[in-house]
This record gives sequence, structure tokens and C-alpha cells, in this order.
Amino acid sequence: MSMFGDKASPPPRRLRRGDVHKATEAELGELGVDPLTNSQASAALRLAKEIDSARDAREVASASRELRQAMQVVRALAPVRERGDKIDELNARRQARGA
Repeated sequence: MSMFGDKASPPPRRLRRGDVHKATEAELGELGVDPLTNSQASAALRLAKEIDSARDAREVASASRELRQAMQVVRALAPVRERGDKIDELNARRQARGA
């Protein structure tokens, strides 16, 4: 019996790294954001684990909302990376054929 009533607290659950965690980790890698140096990225990974370990839909909904917000901040603050568009890709192919 606990000091706060008849109910014992539930055992702590173990967080797992599932598909949401893997996808979040991959996106952080693509953005070039290190969760060891960015607290929002670290929070995003923790929230992804919460989603992967959730026991009911309310937990998933709450953690998903927070994950979405954390990733918006991470994306906004991520360093700009040079990515070519379709025109750059076509020009590169043309140059490769001509060389």
C-alpha cells in the first residue's frame, strides 16, 4: 500500500526504438542536426520513443502533437543544405554524357 492511497504506482515502462524513432533519427541526419547538441532534436527523439512505446491512442496523440512541434523548430533552425533541383539534375546528366 502506498502512502497516497490503495493503488500502487504502475511499474515504469521501458521505451523502445521503433519505426517512428528510426524515421525521426533519419530526418535529423538528413537535416544535419545532432541531437547531442540540439535540445529540440533530443526532445524529438525522446517523443518518438514515447510514440513507439505508447499504450493507448491518447498517449500517441499527445506525443505526436509534441513531436510535430519539436520537429518544426528543428527544421526551422537547421542549417541550409545545398540540394539541387530537377534542372540541376538534368544539367549534371547532360554534362556527364557530353564529357
